[in-house]
Amino acid sequence: MDVKLVKGSDPKFAELITKTNMASYYDTRGIVWGHDQFLRSWDELDNYEVYVDDIRIGVVRFSYTSETTFLRDLQILTEHQGRGFGSRCLDLVIEHANSQASDQLVLRVFSENPAIKLYQSKGFKKISEVKGLVEMELQLANL
Repeated sequence: MDVKLVKGSDPKFAELITKTNMASYYDTRGIVWGHDQFLRSWDELDNYEVYVDDIRIGVVRFSYTSETTFLRDLQILTEHQGRGFGSRCLDLVIEHANSQASDQLVLRVFSENPAIKLYQSKGFKKISEVKGLVEMELQLANL
């Protein structure tokens, strides 16, 4: 199956998948979802939709500095999780960061999120943890 990133065009889809996938983490921490904040972030971030063949299965969102690509979101619809799409999508995220001439790719993930194992399998290293939020980094210069 062909996994690809396509420039994002549907903030409602992105918000729904993100809100749904993050609900348990937010509930645990007493975080209230902010619809207006999400819409502002849609305008500020570089948004992509994840497709497998012609089926939209997820969303990926980035921000950048001169040296760093920040992965702000990588969300896969629940019914498509556990099938290798997240791993392939992460390969595309790394390719994208390299295309930005970034030195590193940085992300944050809640400490109990099982995706940490996926990130580690791709070479990400934990650089900090504050209040259950783990920051991870992949150095791109050696890739």
